[in-house]
Amino acid sequence: MTKRLLALVAPIAAATSFALADEVVYNCALNAAASTLTQATDVNAPFAGTLKGNYDVTTNPTGTQTIPGFFGGSGNNPIPYTASFVLAGDIVSHPTGALVVGTDIEALQVRVSGLNLDLLGGVPGVLGSTLNINYQTFRTVAPSGFFPGGVTVPIPLGNGSITQWRATQTGPVVAGPLLPQKNGTFTFAVAVPVDLSVVATLLDQPVSDGTPTPGVLPLNGTLTVNEANNTVALSVAIANQSTTTQPVTTGQFTDLPLAIPTVIPAGGTANLLMSGAVTQVTLATNLTAALAIAGTRAPTPGDLNGDFRVNSMDITICLSNWGASTLGDTNGDGVTDSRDITVILSNWQ
Repeated sequence: MTKRLLALVAPIAAATSFALADEVVYNCALNAAASTLTQATDVNAPFAGTLKGNYDVTTNPTGTQTIPGFFGGSGNNPIPYTASFVLAGDIVSHPTGALVVGTDIEALQVRVSGLNLDLLGGVPGVLGSTLNINYQTFRTVAPSGFFPGGVTVPIPLGNGSITQWRATQTGPVVAGPLLPQKNGTFTFAVAVPVDLSVVATLLDQPVSDGTPTPGVLPLNGTLTVNEANNTVALSVAIANQSTTTQPVTTGQFTDLPLAIPTVIPAGGTANLLMSGAVTQVTLATNLTAALAIAGTRAPTPGDLNGDFRVNSMDITICLSNWGASTLGDTNGDGVTDSRDITVILSNWQ
């Protein structure tokens, strides 16, 4: 019976193999310890609002009061301003993540799919933060100070942080050329469409909320195939510059404490409350990375004896276990039957 079935399915298998690409697929992961990434980052979030002293007749009667203009006036008054939050500096990390790499040595092509990278490697990046503010002229009481307006004043705010930075492939399988080298390796270059998502905070306020932004991640490097061990190794270099701007719909803040040094006379500190709304955020990056990636050959559907081929030997195993839930079950439904024969024929090599 087995011979008769093999005679019937062989022509079908031959016709199926004609449509299949000669591709070997590897499930790959980054070696975080051997991978490094450096990114120069500049996050700029413009906003506008008012400044007001933290004086309160009941709760803080010795606090700072703000008075608009050069002379006269009294009380504690809001002072209009325009400003921008800036997070800037270099982030150095050890990225983690995974991707699927397919190699077609005969066609000299490499394919990338399922790329999902945590570019921070789970460790938040810390950036220096500055408030660049331009306010109308005002005076303060407690301390007594004068703040001439009309010029942009940089005020260091300490550190901000980027707590999430991910690149997730959005497009289908991306193919690129494999160029053979004299030492038996291959060089390659592919451009992977990705969504970049960044979460950044400053003074406990969000300046980037993780909304995905479309981009392209260029991967260039060297690929080494070890056919004896069914493994692949990639050494990937990334160099990419990008600038993206996205609107912010939840950027309203109220009475954010802000301590600023007095201008005239110098040496004092005015304790103010800042209110306003962030309307957009611009992220500019300059990324360089060296990634070490290792992969093992993915199982082939229908390959029952583990030789990475789907042929008559797998049909024999399937038929020998017909009706059982052992080696012949290719689709994982717990029984070996005609559906498993279909899986084998669909992947015949």
